[in-house]
Amino acid sequence: MYRRGVSSRTRKLVIGGAAAALLGSALAVGTGMSQAAESGAGSDSISALVPALGFSPGNPNATADRVGPTGVNVPGRCPPTQAQVNAQVALKNASLPSGTDLESRIQRFERTLSAVQDLKCPASSTTLLGRLNSLTALRGNANRDNILRGLGVNETPADRAAGSGNAGASGATGNAGAGSDKISALVPALGFSPGNPNATADRVGPTGVNVPGRCPPTQAQVNAQVALKNASLPSGTDLESRIQRFERTLSAIQDLKCPASSTTLLGRLKSLTALRGNANRDNILRGLGLNETPAG
Repeated sequence: MYRRGVSSRTRKLVIGGAAAALLGSALAVGTGMSQAAESGAGSDSISALVPALGFSPGNPNATADRVGPTGVNVPGRCPPTQAQVNAQVALKNASLPSGTDLESRIQRFERTLSAVQDLKCPASSTTLLGRLNSLTALRGNANRDNILRGLGVNETPADRAAGSGNAGASGATGNAGAGSDKISALVPALGFSPGNPNATADRVGPTGVNVPGRCPPTQAQVNAQVALKNASLPSGTDLESRIQRFERTLSAIQDLKCPASSTTLLGRLKSLTALRGNANRDNILRGLGLNETPAG
């Protein structure tokens, strides 16, 4: 009898405890779902919203500088990996805005740049600043909604300008020959949206410095200038062919009275010339698109 009484009492306690636990779990799940819906606090959802850094990660053991994507030297250990930056953004932010409107885009870039700097790397070890500048330049632009329409979640006008040129180049094969169409297919993308030919004030260029507001020229103008000065362009994917295409394109930019800093060409060229003498250069270049560089 005594043992049965204890067993009955214990059974009631167990049943009561289980019910309380189930109720607590239901409340916790419900609260968690509500919080997730409001803030998107999960690190995975934040990682999906962090802009790409635009440059290959540094070597954490490096002691010497390397040439960054904007053409200036940066610590060889920079930038951090994308995963490290994603984790730092998640650590500092309960959520990120997920909209494709201008201010949501700007906030994502600003918070990512802040995370890069928290990890002791400069903005110039990524392409974030130039891309952010192409967004902030749209503030006050009455046409900004049309400019942003159709861009990916973290795509910027600077990314779209670079992508369109690369798309044209990707199909080029064989020897360039003298035809201007063939040459145009081999000219690297400028990496920044064209200036306003009527502008009288400066604008912030892709490397973060001021450039004439009319710069850079359009890709078509640069293609035409390259064709005017060159009977052909080398079409190979080897290192020296890549370098020559960038050098001749930069020369055309300067012929058109715009500085190299109004494009991302110089930084990308430097990431190629830095490979001269590198015994591993063929492996580094393998799989890159026609005018793609280690810098992007």
